[in-house]
Amino acid sequence: MRLMKKERIFTIIVVPHSEDSVFSFRLSLFFFQILCLFLIGSVVLSLIICKNYYNAEKKLIELNEIKLENCRLRDSMDLFAQETEDLKLQLAQMSILSSEIKALAEISSLDQELKGSSLFFEEQELTHNIIAGRGGNPVLDRVHINISMLQQSIPQKKEQLFQIKNDLQEYQRELACTPSIWPTRGKISSPFGLRNSPFTGKKEFHYGLDIAAPSGTPIYAAADGKIIEAKYRRGTGNVIIIDHGYSFKTLYAHLSRFGITQGEIVQKGQVIGYIGSTGLSTGPHLHYEVHVKGVAVNPVDFLY
Repeated sequence: MRLMKKERIFTIIVVPHSEDSVFSFRLSLFFFQILCLFLIGSVVLSLIICKNYYNAEKKLIELNEIKLENCRLRDSMDLFAQETEDLKLQLAQMSILSSEIKALAEISSLDQELKGSSLFFEEQELTHNIIAGRGGNPVLDRVHINISMLQQSIPQKKEQLFQIKNDLQEYQRELACTPSIWPTRGKISSPFGLRNSPFTGKKEFHYGLDIAAPSGTPIYAAADGKIIEAKYRRGTGNVIIIDHGYSFKTLYAHLSRFGITQGEIVQKGQVIGYIGSTGLSTGPHLHYEVHVKGVAVNPVDFLY
């Protein structure tokens, strides 16, 4: 019978720095191995816990960054919403301007003409342009780019519309001040130009248009303007002169009576007097003259 192998024993001696007695304890090899395994396991477990903690901290930091990015995106979207509201307001103002321009021009084709000159954006086109992104740009960045372009473009278009509106208003004022309607109802008894004088029978230049009509027939202002003369003259009898601006003046002679006073502002088509035969006249009629830059011109060229 073989002798049993002697068990290996480890003795651990602890020597304190104080005056306490030295003590020791003994460990078997098996228990020492178990203790080492326990220590190694504890170290490994600690490393795993540390790694998991580090990963958790990293994820927490990423989550906070995502939250901050979401806040920035929310702020950007709020700003975007405000900017789009401002753009919608400007588009509404441009639409009002368009309506006013149409009313001024009184032509149904104006809208097409304006579109042809790129003065308007369709609202659908605006929306399409805003959300369309190209390349690798994020949608939000592309939106800001499009809004920036629109913010630069819309004021220019708006300014163009204002200019067109002002031009149309000026054109309408000029039309209103251009002698263009018949000053009375009647028959032309003597045209503009050379004629035989009804008093001397000699050739003379007739600077106006004679329109024969019954006495008392209303006489109308041929255009908007200001009455600069309304009085009796020896040759023309009761005469009215209107300054229309834009280098236009008109004269109405041989009136039976006035319907206005000197200095009054009149509008095209307003009754200013009545047919008569005052002054040098062979019968009731209106002697009507049109002057451009002080020169008498044929009134027929302005009548329609």
